[in-house]
Amino acid sequence: MSRKNHEMIDGKLLQTDKKYAQLKLKQKEKIAEWMFQATRDYYTKKYTFPNDKHLEEVVDVVYEKIENAEIWIPYGEVFKHYKSKRSDINKRVRRSLNEKEESRTEKVCFMNMCMILDGEGNVLALDKVNDSYTGATFPGGHVEKNELFSKSMIREVREETGLTIEMPKLCGLYHWHKSGVHNVITLYKAERFTGELTSSEEGRVYWISLEELKTKELATGMEYVLQIMESEQIGECYMHLEADGYVGDLY
Repeated sequence: MSRKNHEMIDGKLLQTDKKYAQLKLKQKEKIAEWMFQATRDYYTKKYTFPNDKHLEEVVDVVYEKIENAEIWIPYGEVFKHYKSKRSDINKRVRRSLNEKEESRTEKVCFMNMCMILDGEGNVLALDKVNDSYTGATFPGGHVEKNELFSKSMIREVREETGLTIEMPKLCGLYHWHKSGVHNVITLYKAERFTGELTSSEEGRVYWISLEELKTKELATGMEYVLQIMESEQIGECYMHLEADGYVGDLY
């Protein structure tokens, strides 16, 4: 037997350039099932399919099973095969969860948030006093049924600050899935406003420089919101669930 392109690993002579197509049929069937199971587990936990940044999370789970089954195939070949087949795997996961592939509907909760600038280098901050959401943030709230997004933003700012903003500019999205609901916060900026600054039951509002705001105890996710507000290249943050809590992916 030729030893070209082979390496001794754990006492076994293994082909280092082995291709996925060279696996036996039963081995391919096992790996296909493991890929399906790992993708379904990822989806049911995070309410989304893995994007390019998180494919390794699924492949790592699959490759551990491959090693435990003493099937030899380079990791890169498994990763490449999963990436090429993930569309079909995702469809199978949807079918297994009784989700119609052609359906594009889901439960959505729309919210908003606005960074208001005073033209002197300050932004309007709100020290939120809510049992489930506390810390320094920007004014905002929920979009009501049949309400226009921009009008909802104007209303929420007026209710929480006493100010009436003009022409709020949409600048990004911050969203996540939780308990089967897609929560979406539309992010706005506003530089024109009228009225007298007044705090509400939502918390104290005050002007503060952006740099000083960053040193305060921020409400959950505000570090990602600030990156979107300050960047011309970033317009979206999706929060996915990890073992230690939600983590943001910026796009």
